[in-house]
Amino acid sequence: MGSRLCLTAVVIAVLSTTVSAGDATIDFFSSAFLPQSVEIQLGECVTWNWVAGSHTLSSGTPTGAVGTIDEPGALFSATLDAANPTFSYPFTSGSGSDFHFFDADNPTQVGTINVLGDDLTFIVVVVDNVFEPANIDIFEGDKVRWEHDPGEMLHTATSGLSSMPADNPGDLFDAILSDSSPVFEYIFNDAGVMPYFCVPHEVLGMVGEIRVQDRFIRGDGNRDGQLTIADPISTLDHLFAGVSTNCRDAHDTNDDGALDIGDVIFLLSYIFSSGTPPLAPFPGEGPDRTVDGLSCFP
Repeated sequence: MGSRLCLTAVVIAVLSTTVSAGDATIDFFSSAFLPQSVEIQLGECVTWNWVAGSHTLSSGTPTGAVGTIDEPGALFSATLDAANPTFSYPFTSGSGSDFHFFDADNPTQVGTINVLGDDLTFIVVVVDNVFEPANIDIFEGDKVRWEHDPGEMLHTATSGLSSMPADNPGDLFDAILSDSSPVFEYIFNDAGVMPYFCVPHEVLGMVGEIRVQDRFIRGDGNRDGQLTIADPISTLDHLFAGVSTNCRDAHDTNDDGALDIGDVIFLLSYIFSSGTPPLAPFPGEGPDRTVDGLSCFP
């Protein structure tokens, strides 16, 4: 079922028990599989590869309750042997959840796939009268943590363009960063461009900017929360009629990092011909962490 959406799989040649985030590969040997646990981001794939023996890969656990994600085979079931050497599955839902799997022919070992939550924390180091990095791109719901370097002089992280009253300094946050108060965290729940500065060192150019992108549904070009014929039309309007859009990423239906007629064809195929559905963020709103030059703002 999942292999048609898993366009690539990174082969991870390790013998450890855990693999960090990214498309993951799990190898099935005669009587065991490695690694036993992997971490992926929402929308990424896990690929199971046959190495030796004969196996029946099943989602869930051997004694999982009926009607839950741990019910054996509730999400997927596949044969892994010499004739069927690989199986892939995309995890497009279940952010922040653990999904289990096992070999029904040898159910003594249970594996875990941890689909990481889609809220991330970004660190800004406060050192040498600069914010490092000074400018970062995040999504709604992400957190920024400012960390004061030990021995560094007192600084602030103060929202606003400047200390001029017209720029509303400190409206969102105004935190002291020092050896006695070395960490400040703020969750950005609203999209937009958020400048900030250090009050004592503003004249030295100690400023930063947080670009908070809007969460979106891939393919939902007109931003009405659903995929209909209006969405490929809105993409055509943007491509050929010069209609502006603040969320170019939503129009990138095939997630290739470019906006072109291929996105229209991809979406029409999904809507009318049961074609491949868009990759995450889909079917609900979410972030797209791919670095491709496309962005989404309100």
